[in-house]
Amino acid sequence: MYFFLYEEEFEPFFCEESPVTHLYFGRAVSKEMLGRIGLNCPCLVELVVCANGPEPLDEELIRIAERCKSLTAFGLGECEVTCSGFVEFVKMCRGRLTQLSIMEEVLIPDDSYNMEQIHGEVSKHLGRLWFPDMMPTR
Repeated sequence: MYFFLYEEEFEPFFCEESPVTHLYFGRAVSKEMLGRIGLNCPCLVELVVCANGPEPLDEELIRIAERCKSLTAFGLGECEVTCSGFVEFVKMCRGRLTQLSIMEEVLIPDDSYNMEQIHGEVSKHLGRLWFPDMMPTR
């Protein structure tokens, strides 16, 4: 079942726990709405967020990792997450993430991890080799 909703129409959708398993946000979605996914969609298997504002999504991703124990596929496009926040998200999901697609531009280096360190740390927690996706230059 597919829904096409504008963000202002999400309120009834997230009134209580929802049996949603796959969510694709093709348009920009707010931090608040992403935070509600972790609270209201415990059956989530796949989440793709194409765009968000310029604020890091660390807390929202950690909440999703804590509550969505069936999450196996995750993708972020034009969003921001600190390298530490992303590593924490991956640690919490561990090897159950069979699909992980994050654009390199999404990751914000911080005091704990830079861009050279992130792929090794994430690979360690996933149990397989992982690199962020790169934007084609041509």
